Order: sequence, then C-alpha cells, then structure tokens
Amino acid sequence: MTKRILAISNHASFLGGGEHSFLGLISRLPEDYRAIAAVPCEGELAKKTSAAGIATEIVPLAPLNPLSSAGVIQSTLKFVKICRNRNIDLIYANGSRAAFYGGLVGHLCSIPAVWHCRVIDSDPYLDAIITRLCRHIVVNSRATSLRFSRRLRDKIDIVHNGLDLKWLREEGIAGPEMINAGWISILMVSRVSRWKRHDVLLEAFERTAGMEKDAHLICVGGKDPSDPDWWDELQKRTALSPFTERIHWIGHVEDVRPWYRAAAVMVLPSNREPFGRVVVEAMASGLPVIATRSGGVPEIVTHMRNGILVPENDPDAVARALMDLIRNKALWNLISREAEQAANFFGIESHVEKMVRIFRRVSDDQGRDY
Repeated sequence: MTKRILAISNHASFLGGGEHSFLGLISRLPEDYRAIAAVPCEGELAKKTSAAGIATEIVPLAPLNPLSSAGVIQSTLKFVKICRNRNIDLIYANGSRAAFYGGLVGHLCSIPAVWHCRVIDSDPYLDAIITRLCRHIVVNSRATSLRFSRRLRDKIDIVHNGLDLKWLREEGIAGPEMINAGWISILMVSRVSRWKRHDVLLEAFERTAGMEKDAHLICVGGKDPSDPDWWDELQKRTALSPFTERIHWIGHVEDVRPWYRAAAVMVLPSNREPFGRVVVEAMASGLPVIATRSGGVPEIVTHMRNGILVPENDPDAVARALMDLIRNKALWNLISREAEQAANFFGIESHVEKMVRIFRRVSDDQGRDY
C-alpha cells in the first residue's frame, strides 16, 4: 500500500544544503512512498521538484506573528485541504516554520508530522510549540541535537545529510577555464553570509599569498538575500587588498564539481556550522579540507587524518594549515586519500534508508501519545 507524504519546505527560491538534501530524499523514496512537495512560492525548488516528477503545491508560509494571523489561517486551511484531497499519511517538514504548519495541520487532521531540523540555534518560543506539535524530530548532526532538552532525546534521531556521491565523482568534469593550471587555488564554497566568515579566510589568504606567489582565492556562492550588505563589505575589503587580483568572487553556480576539481584545498571557516555539506562534497572529490572545530564539522572531519580542524575566528591557524598542505605533498596526499574514503559514509542512498525507517516507525506509532 502506497504511503503519501506531504513534504513541506521552508524555502523555495533560496537553495542551501538543507533544500538540496530535502530534494535528494523526496526524489529517491522507495516505490511504496509517494511525495507531494509543498513550497512557499514559485522558484528554483518548485522547478526541481516538478522536473523530478514530484507533484508540487504552492502554499505560502505566512510569518508567525500576530499581525499575520489571517495569513496563518489561510495557509493552514490550504494545507488541511491538500491533506484531505490527497489522502496524506505523513507530513515531513524541512525547517522550523514548515514544521509549525506541518505539526499544526497534523494535529488537525490526525496525521503524524516529522520535523527535520538543520539549524543549531534554538528559538525559545517556537521550539516549545513545534516539539509538542510534531511526532518526531530528525537532526542533521549531534551538534544540532544539543538545541533540544534531554527529555526529548527519545523523540530525536540524528541522520547526517546525504549526498549524491556518484554525481560528484562523475568522470570527465573539467575545471573552469578561468583557473590557470599554475595556480594554487584555495576554494571556499558557501553563500556569502556573515556566520560563514569569509572575512577570516580573506585575512588568512593575505598571509598565505605573501608567501606563495601562485596562491589564488576562489569564492563560489551567491549573496545572502537576508544580508546583502555583507557581500558589499567583502567586495570593498577585496578591492583594498594588496592581493586583490588574486581574489576571485564567482557568485552562485549550478554545478560545483568543476571548482572542486581545479582546487588545491577547500576552506570552510564558518562559526557553528550545523553540518557542513560542502565539506563532504570536497572530501568526496578528493580535496583536502580545512574547517573550524565547531558545530557538526568534527562529526565529518578527523583532525590531521581526513582534514584539518582549526579554532573559530583564527586566521593565523587557517594560514598555517594552508601552508602545511601547500608545502607538504605527503600530507596533502594522505588527507586527500582518507577524505575520499570518509565521504562514503554520507551517501544519499544510506540517508534515504535511514529516513524511510523513521517514516515507517512514526507511521506505525501513530497512536502513541506524545
């Protein structure tokens, strides 16, 4: 008997690691599951779900405040209608606002809801509501699980994000034409948000570039729509750098694989990274990674074995790690080899299997009182 899942996403136009994992999961469900995607507006995610053959509904997620109460009611009623018309058996919500609506509608329609939480920082007001409304919680790392009280641990499963490793490792992918074969390309792949700490990498790169004339910094990723001023600040800083001609801001790209293939090392200096999808992408491509020892990253990277971990907000440590990898070929080879092996743990197939087991368990426990 086919189980129908209403999969609700927080975002539609902005696609981060969470949205890629969301799409990877619902497009690979086994034959006895059928996903119906609900996204808040037309955008990239709706295009991708439709292209994957997934029925897609557009349901705005009104802000959760008293001034938007009419919109909250309208959104809730639309979700209720979808659940009844499509005979939904389970609600899967990717993100906090999606989980609020999913949990509320689940209670109204007697349908179990699963919240996939991918953010470390808690919301003291909303968390208390969502954890009551949702039957189960999935987190993307042990670090994210610490957002919740210990009394909820029986309600929480840790499932690291899954990636399509076959796609990442596809043969015949050439590096970008702009990257010269003689460059030592230091790569960062991330949207340009403050907490990703591009400023730390810029400072570390300047120290490295002074010692390595062929070092170039490549920053792949678009502006954060919620903080466009940060992009502008970084561009001003780049223009004032003595190595400005060796700093390249690429913006958003659809296919990250050419950039990984052309790089010598990838750096992710972000603070409290909930998981670190790009860390796994780089590792799967055989690229050594330098990342901060915080958040979920230490669950992926073992220091000096399959990557290098550095303290938060420490450009000196990043610069030292860069020089170690650039000048020690044996170390580079060791970490590259171990990184590629370690990435196998994060394949999308294993992720889907774990999530489906949770869906089955939650459905079987539907009568349980939470």
